[in-house]
Amino acid sequence: MTIFTFALIRGFRNPLSLICNAIIPLGLIFVRNLWVGDAPTGFGMVALAMMTGAYLMAQGILKDKEDGAIIRILSAPVSMLNYFMQNLLACMVPPMIQVALLSTVGFLRYDWKLYFTLAVALCYTMFTMATVAFSFAWHSFFKSKENSNNGFMAAIMFIAALGGLLFPVSQLPGFLQYVGAIFPAYWVSQSFNILLEGGISSEFWLFQAILFLFTVAYLLYGGKRKIV
Repeated sequence: MTIFTFALIRGFRNPLSLICNAIIPLGLIFVRNLWVGDAPTGFGMVALAMMTGAYLMAQGILKDKEDGAIIRILSAPVSMLNYFMQNLLACMVPPMIQVALLSTVGFLRYDWKLYFTLAVALCYTMFTMATVAFSFAWHSFFKSKENSNNGFMAAIMFIAALGGLLFPVSQLPGFLQYVGAIFPAYWVSQSFNILLEGGISSEFWLFQAILFLFTVAYLLYGGKRKIV
């Protein structure tokens, strides 16, 4: 069994992971009021659900550390970066299913234009990559699941609020409007704002590139940390 297959199966064995990666986001997709109007909130809410789901799927690397499986895995000709990449692909499967369904529902039910639908799918894809990579880097920093969970639960609402997933960052006072830029959540929320206000622009593509750079940075950080 490959690392990818094992990580995918293990992720779905966690009931909470299944709820956050399937039931909650899929329920949000079909709530029409979240996706229509002048300021639809569904985009940020689904992104927040994806953040939580990605974190739960990525918990497998902590389990590998705690039970010593990571030592056996890395004793084979497998680099830490390769280990992370296969886990990254496995953790991206649930959100990519969500993105495909959301894009289909948005196009057919909410009358999204084709370019808008494809742009939304791209935003969520880039955000998912960055979020999963962030989760890996986060897990590699901690030595126990309990400490990781406590820290993340305290940080996720902070990240979501400063990143514009819960409400527009323009409602924050002064410099706090820019603090969230150190997290991927800020750039995906700004990407959605651009799409909703004026469509695809050069700024939109710049934000997608920034999300990709976040992914690379987090993977390199996690790949170089001593996780064993």
